[in-house]
Amino acid sequence: MNPVVEVSHLRKRFRLPLDKSNTLKYRVTHLRSSSRYRDLVALNDVSFDIPSGQFLGIAGPNGCGKSTLLKILCRIYKADSGYARVNGEFSAFLELGVGFNPELTARENIFLGGAMLGLTRAQLRDKVDEVLAFAELEEFAEQKLKNFSSGMQVRLAFSVAILGQTDLLVMDEVLAVGDASFQEKCFDTFNRYKREGKTIVLVSHNLGSLEEYCDRVLLLNQGAIVADGPAAEVIPTYHRMVADHALAVERDLPVELSRADPRRSPAVGFVSVGLLNGSGQNTRRFDTGSEMTLDMNLQVHRTVGDFVCGVAIRRADGLLLSGTNTLLDNVTISGLLAGDTVSVRYTIDSLPLLAGGYLVQVSVHDVGGSDIYDWIDPAATFHINDLGDGHQGLIELRGRWQVDETEDVLVRSARQ
Repeated sequence: MNPVVEVSHLRKRFRLPLDKSNTLKYRVTHLRSSSRYRDLVALNDVSFDIPSGQFLGIAGPNGCGKSTLLKILCRIYKADSGYARVNGEFSAFLELGVGFNPELTARENIFLGGAMLGLTRAQLRDKVDEVLAFAELEEFAEQKLKNFSSGMQVRLAFSVAILGQTDLLVMDEVLAVGDASFQEKCFDTFNRYKREGKTIVLVSHNLGSLEEYCDRVLLLNQGAIVADGPAAEVIPTYHRMVADHALAVERDLPVELSRADPRRSPAVGFVSVGLLNGSGQNTRRFDTGSEMTLDMNLQVHRTVGDFVCGVAIRRADGLLLSGTNTLLDNVTISGLLAGDTVSVRYTIDSLPLLAGGYLVQVSVHDVGGSDIYDWIDPAATFHINDLGDGHQGLIELRGRWQVDETEDVLVRSARQ
C-alpha cells in the first residue's frame, strides 16, 4: 500500500531583496543601481513518507521551514527540486478563515467555507446547526462576520474546517484557537481523529500536544530534518536544541559548536525531563488535585561541587505561578565527578491548578547562583482537565467554609 504522503529530496529557495530595487519608484530614481538579493534556503534535501493512519507532528523553531513544507504539500508553493506527492484528497487548515467574507453572515460563511472543502450545499444544509453549536455561535448566526471578535471568527473557522472528509488533514497551529473551553473541544476532535485512524500532519509549537497526539514527530532546523521518530524521543531533542542555542548565545559562543566540545558543554546538563502521574506513567494531562512528578535526569560533564536544581511553573502565556529549587527546600545535591549521572524528582502531591495549559521551566546552577550550568524553557508542557465543577481562576484555594448560627436563629428554627 502506497504511503499517503511521499516527500523526496525536497528543496525550496527564496530570493530576498536587500534593497528596494524591486519597486518601480526605486528603479526610476536609481537608474544605475542593480538589484541585490540574498538566497534563503527554506528546505534542503527533505525526505520522508507518511503511511496511512499516522498522526505526524512537525516541530522546530521559527523560520526552520515548517510552513514552507506544508505549503508545498498543499500545492501552494512549487519545489525547486525533489517532489512532494499526496496520494488522495486532502484538506488544508493553514490559515483559519481564509476565504471567509466579512460582509456575509456566519451562516453564509459556513456554506462558503464548506464549498471550498468540496461539500455540496445539500450536505452543508444538514450541518449548519452542528457547526454553529460547536463554535458556540448559535445566537450570532445571522450577524455579519465583520462584527465578530477575533476569537469568534477563529471558532467559526475551525468548526467549518473540521467538516472536511478527506484522506489527509494538514493543519498549521490550529491548537492555538479560542479560549480554554473551546480548546477542550479541539482536544476532543483530535482524539476522535485518532480513533478514526485519519492521516494527519500537524505543525505546532505546543510540544505537549505533539507528545499527546502524534505517533511520530519530525524536527526541522534550518530547513533540514534533524530528528525523526516517536514523539517521546524527538521532543527532548528539541528541548536540548533550544537550550544549546540559548547557552551558546549567553556565553557568546558559536551556535554551531557541538555540545561534545569542552568549551561548549555545561558542567551539569539535563538529559531528559518528563512528567509522571500518580501511577508513574508519562502523561501531559492531569486533574486538579491529582499527583504530578517532574522527573529530571542530569549528567555531569565536569567535576563540580554542590549544585542546585530549580523548577518553575508558568501559565501558557508566560505568567509565573510558582518557582522553587533544592536550596530553598533544604535539599542538597552533592558534588559529583565528570561522567556521573543523577536523577532528581520534584513531586506535587495535589495539584492546585485549575483547567488550562501550563509549562515547566527547569535549571541547574552553582550554589551561589552566579554560574548557570543549564536550563530548558520550556522543559515540558501540560494540561489540566476541566472537571466542570464550576471553580474559576488559576488555582484551587482548598479553603474551608464555616457558618455559625446565632442563638436567635437556632430558637426561631426550633419554633418552626
